[in-house]
Amino acid sequence: MYRRGGFSVLVKRTAKYEVPGRDGPTVLGVPTPKTLFRRGLLHSSVVAYILVQKFSLGAPHYRLEQHIEDQGVELDRSTMCRYVEEAGGSLGATVCHAMWQEALSSAAVISTDATSAMIQPEKSKDGLRQACKKGHFFTAVADCDHVLFAYTEKHTQEFVKKLFGGFTGFLQCDASNVYDVLERGPPKDTDDGVTLVGCWAHCRRYFFEAAINKYPVGIQGLMRIRAIYAADDAFRSLPPVKRKEMRAQHLRPLMESFFQWVKDARASAQGRNLATKALGYASNQEKELLRVLDDARLPLDNTRSERTLRKVVVGRKNWMFYGSDAHAESAAAIFSIIASCRLHAIDPHQYLDEILRLLPYWPRDRHLELAPKYWAATRAKLDPDELDAPLCSFTVPAS
Repeated sequence: MYRRGGFSVLVKRTAKYEVPGRDGPTVLGVPTPKTLFRRGLLHSSVVAYILVQKFSLGAPHYRLEQHIEDQGVELDRSTMCRYVEEAGGSLGATVCHAMWQEALSSAAVISTDATSAMIQPEKSKDGLRQACKKGHFFTAVADCDHVLFAYTEKHTQEFVKKLFGGFTGFLQCDASNVYDVLERGPPKDTDDGVTLVGCWAHCRRYFFEAAINKYPVGIQGLMRIRAIYAADDAFRSLPPVKRKEMRAQHLRPLMESFFQWVKDARASAQGRNLATKALGYASNQEKELLRVLDDARLPLDNTRSERTLRKVVVGRKNWMFYGSDAHAESAAAIFSIIASCRLHAIDPHQYLDEILRLLPYWPRDRHLELAPKYWAATRAKLDPDELDAPLCSFTVPAS
C-alpha cells in the first residue's frame, strides 16, 4: 500500500473459527471485504498513486518502475498496465458513464475539442508487431460540472453523433465538419437539437498566422478581435441577464463591424494565401461566431477544452503510444476522473483510493453520487472509520 511518504506492506489477517457439528468440527472464515481487483497484490492506494503519477503528472510506467524500485519496492511495468486498464475500465463503465449521461441531459454549454494519439495495434498472425495507428481523444467540458474524455479509433461524424446524440444545448467547437451532422442532420419534427457555437480563438489564430507573415489583413483582424475580447472582458463578472444586455449594447456593434470588414476585405483579396484563408474562415463561421450573443453563459472561445487536452498531449510526448484501443479507452476514463477532481479542488489520489475501495459496494443506479462534483456531499454521509481503514466493508448510506 502507499501512504504519503512512501510504500508499506499491508498485512491482512483473516479470523477462522472451529464450529462443532454432527460430523465433526468445521472451520469457517470471516468473510473478506470486497475488492475491485480480485486476488490483487496491490492496494487501492498504490493503484491511485500509479494513476495520478501517469495521467496527472505524465510519468510513463518505465520511469515509475525505476522510481518505485529506488524506494525498495519491486513493481514491474506490465503489472502497472494491467491494473491501469482494469481500473480505467471499471471507472469508465460506472462513474464516468453516469457523468456523461448527466452532461448530455442537463448541461447548457459543452466545449469540445479533439487531438490525436498513437495506438499500438495487436500483433499480426505471424506474431510480428505492426506499425502504430492513429486514434483520437475527444474532450467535453460540461458547464462547470464535469471534464470528460472519450476515445475513438476514427475522427468521424458517426462517432460525434454517437458521443453527443441527445444533447440539446450549445456545443462550442472549432470549424471541423465532423460536428456539422449534429446541427445539419436529417430534418426534425421539432426545433430541439444541438446548437453549434464558434470559437473566436480559432478565428484569431488564422489572423495571427497572417500577421506574422506580414499581411496587413492579419494585423487589422487581430486588432479588431482584440477590441472584441476587451469589451467582453469588461463585464465578465456581471450576472447573465445584465451581461447579455451589455453584449448587445457594446459587443454586437463590434462584431457586426468586424464581419462587414471581412466581407469588404475578402472582395478585394486575391490569390490563395494566409490572409484569404483567415478571411474565408471568419466569413464561413459568421453565424456560429455571432451565437455568443444569444446566451450570456457562452464564452467567446472554447480554449477551456483545449487546455484540458494538454494532459493528453503531454502523455503523447512522454509515453508515445497506448498499448491498445482498450487501454486508450481506460485512459480516457482516468483522464476524466482526474481532470474533474482538479475542477472541483479534490485531491485525486485520496479520491481514487477511496472510490476504488467503495465502488464494489455501491448500487449500480447511484454511480453519479460518486462523481467528483457530488463527492464532497457523498463522502460526508459515509462512516469516517470505514474511510480511514485501509481494508474494510462499507455501509452504503440512503440516497
